[in-house]
Amino acid sequence: MTLTTVLAILGGCAGLLAAARLIRGLWRVNRRIVRIADLVTELSPDSGHSIKDKVDQTAASTLRTEQKVDAVGRRLEDHIRNHPGV
Repeated sequence: MTLTTVLAILGGCAGLLAAARLIRGLWRVNRRIVRIADLVTELSPDSGHSIKDKVDQTAASTLRTEQKVDAVGRRLEDHIRNHPGV
């Protein structure tokens, strides 16, 4: 084997190593993009299956409960006012 052949083989190996590192770096970037996309998707409304939809449903339910409690409170006050002690 001549020196030129050995250097060509080493150069080819170095090229393959550099390509492998580049591909690994691109794969890592791709994985981060996919994770971010998954998080963004989870926060966007999708017919009741996202976190944002669950938060909105909880807020609406809390508002309805608050309105019902207020209505019961008004009825109780009205009852106390209109039926003083027996």
